[in-house]
Amino acid sequence: MNLLASPPSFQTAPQSEVASLTGAPLLQADAADDAAYLAYDTAPGGPVAVWNAATPNVFSLSTVNDAATDLAASGDETLFAMRAHGATEIRAPDLTLISTPVFAEVENVPGRVAVPSITLHPSGALIYKPFLDSSLPAAPPATGILGGIDIRGAHNGQLRLRTYLPESFAMLKTDVDGFHGGFLAVDENGQRLFALTRSGLTVVQLTNVPLGVGRLTPASGTTSGGVNVNVRGSGFVDGIKATLGGKSATVTWARRRIYFSQAAFAAQ
Repeated sequence: MNLLASPPSFQTAPQSEVASLTGAPLLQADAADDAAYLAYDTAPGGPVAVWNAATPNVFSLSTVNDAATDLAASGDETLFAMRAHGATEIRAPDLTLISTPVFAEVENVPGRVAVPSITLHPSGALIYKPFLDSSLPAAPPATGILGGIDIRGAHNGQLRLRTYLPESFAMLKTDVDGFHGGFLAVDENGQRLFALTRSGLTVVQLTNVPLGVGRLTPASGTTSGGVNVNVRGSGFVDGIKATLGGKSATVTWARRRIYFSQAAFAAQ
């Protein structure tokens, strides 16, 4: 449905309509409203599909029947994340697998329980993973349980920050996946976190967003230099320093983006 038109118009479906949508569907879209990710079918969270307005109006289905229990999309359509079979997967807009971030042994939380609502930084550089440190109660109140959020590099899984909440998420034993609850959201800068906790809404304000690198465009250039590269990521601040090929570069910056060439480095 296109809300830019008045009255709103409906786009033609790229595939034939079905009698009804089966299963328990999940849906996530990017901030530009030109890509949407959908998990549906006879099994809850069954195969994942993507709708893309840029190609044009294409709706494609993953060739792998990878049942998703949670979905998250980056704001700039560079990638999306999903939980499937107990693991978190980072996938490209064409559904191909990019990485499966894993915990280092020293980072494990004994009794850890995943909380629905994995969330991506708008640049796609970071993934926010909520958790509890104990098994879940069948009914409130969830006392004696700590809730926290791990912020990891979306591409390498490196733990950038772990923060604990003053109380547990408002999650019960039946809230096992994204079909049954959503407990975490982040703002457009990835700095303010909103968590549904036992007594209501808990807002976490990060002093600094962890440093992370998302998309590089283009991914390569000539050895002679002169090619501007757009590096989109998180945690870029005024005064940031950078090197290219081991050599210091001049840096300026704006929001979530860095531009550099062999001779200069500029950030945005």
